Amino acid sequence: MTERQKYFFCSALFLVFAAVFLTWFLEYRYFINDFARTWNFVFGSPAAFFYNALLLLLGMCILWSLTGRATTASGVTWVIICIVSYIHISKFKARGNPLLPEDFQLASEAGSLSKFVSIWSIVRLLLAIALIISLTIFINKRIAPKAHLNRPKRGQNYLLRHAIGARLAVLLIGVLGFYFASDFARHNDGSRYQDTFLGTRFTAWNQNRNYDENGFILGFLYNFQKLRLSEPNQYEESFISGIEEKYTEIEKKENESRKDISDEDVSVVIILNESFFDPTVSFNGKNFEDYYPHDGGDITPNLHAIQSKYPSGLMYSLDYGGGTANIEFEALTGLTNFWVNTVPYTALIPRAGKVPSIASFLKDEGYTTTAIHPFNGGMYKRNIALKNEGFDEFITDLEMDFTEHDGASEYINDRSAYQQTLKALQEGSKRQVIGLITMQNHTPFKEENYESRDFGLIRNDYTAELEDWRETEIETYFQTVHSSDEYLGEFIAGLEQLDKKVAVLFFGDHSPGLFDITNSHEDKEVRDLSRVTPYFIYTNYDADFTNKELPTTTPNCMVNTMLNSLNWRKNARYYLLDEVCREEPILTATWLDGRDIDEESDLLKSYELLTYDILGGKKYWHDN
Repeated sequence: MTERQKYFFCSALFLVFAAVFLTWFLEYRYFINDFARTWNFVFGSPAAFFYNALLLLLGMCILWSLTGRATTASGVTWVIICIVSYIHISKFKARGNPLLPEDFQLASEAGSLSKFVSIWSIVRLLLAIALIISLTIFINKRIAPKAHLNRPKRGQNYLLRHAIGARLAVLLIGVLGFYFASDFARHNDGSRYQDTFLGTRFTAWNQNRNYDENGFILGFLYNFQKLRLSEPNQYEESFISGIEEKYTEIEKKENESRKDISDEDVSVVIILNESFFDPTVSFNGKNFEDYYPHDGGDITPNLHAIQSKYPSGLMYSLDYGGGTANIEFEALTGLTNFWVNTVPYTALIPRAGKVPSIASFLKDEGYTTTAIHPFNGGMYKRNIALKNEGFDEFITDLEMDFTEHDGASEYINDRSAYQQTLKALQEGSKRQVIGLITMQNHTPFKEENYESRDFGLIRNDYTAELEDWRETEIETYFQTVHSSDEYLGEFIAGLEQLDKKVAVLFFGDHSPGLFDITNSHEDKEVRDLSRVTPYFIYTNYDADFTNKELPTTTPNCMVNTMLNSLNWRKNARYYLLDEVCREEPILTATWLDGRDIDEESDLLKSYELLTYDILGGKKYWHDN
């Protein structure tokens, strides 16, 4: 065997072993350094594990062709895995979900996102990278020459000396091999479940399960499907026009018995309160306090006082511990992310142009429109998305007049957010719509944020095994949501003194990603406790509400629920939403738990087509 042959053979062998090891390392990091779960995946699904290793090997072949050294290609791959797995772990600890391709659409906001992670964790990451680089240099200098891993240089010809022909061949093998080997994952049929030839199945509605069963690489590639909006069947102008005509007729008939909102001079405030959750919540016969009991009394007394007087209910969140932008999108637009299954604010709305929302609807009725968010306005491209939804003014942390923080918290508190809202109401026109997205209750929940924690966890059979750091996080969260509740009470008191009619829709977007006991429970009814947040409709004037107990629903139905509760006139889209929300009031994959509704209903098909028409289609519906 010639030196050149030895080099290619030994390099290929090195890459094979490196690919297997690094795939194991990636899975180990995916399971957050849990050796037992990693072992179960490797030996429970060996075909999936080795297929992930094959894909990694093909990717490393590309790096080998570019660097000329298998050892360097392996080192670079290891560094990439460290960075990617670090991002995954940081996201998972905060939100309980794995890293997805769409998360990289936030790369331009890395400065804002860095506030959510520990500086010491970044230092550890940098030290690990430095160690890998040092190890790679050592191997290249000390081991590679003896192991035939250095490419032999021969002749004076540049192409021969650098083995350009062979490296191009390896590059071609890597690129084409990866493209075809990953095609079945990247191009899927979009069904809730899809069996694979590896003895596993892709799960569209639960990415934790998807990654657990198929491995990180296949799970990640599967989600590339979500970065493009596929045209649904039956999408054509005549079909959309038929739907519009049907609900325009319903609009004309139903609006005859409703109040004209333009005659009411009522300003509307939509409040998405970040991570606002009621620790006393009960749902489907299960009580959250059974799993997380605490002392110190009522954490959210103002919420409960409001609920006793005004229409209220539970919102079934789209996500656990995160996904604010998707919840905000559904609540403001009345559209659904169920079929879209991406982050519309970053992936779709910036290039969709005008997107109908409660803001655009009320603007057509003569309302002025303002959005308030006490944080970076570029986060999730809100500065673009909210404008496309019809908000003419956007007040961020840079424009706010009130910027108070609670203790050591890095976020502007809810008191300041509400003060800014009251100022906008006092100084604005008679008819306004204000969308407020708060930040106070956002992760991280650091011990130093508050001098004391008044709501200590009580140890029981469920909380007995909680680690101290998690207990501290939960107690800190209880403190911040209690503070948030206090400021809510102050806001309501301020509205009571306002010489102006105001209607408020308030909701928490999701629970914090702290409640592993309930969120990971084997009983779905217990898991659902981590998914429901409070919402209510409040008015500072005597309103003749049509209903006091509001339905449990997903964010897409809440504004419509408010319009119905106040008996205001609506447009045709909201009357379509009426029927959708009656037929499928909770439209999210977690609630449906694998149930496939795509072929169940002509009504839901109409809703899917309307969503596509607005976000990615040709806008056949004329009020788009």
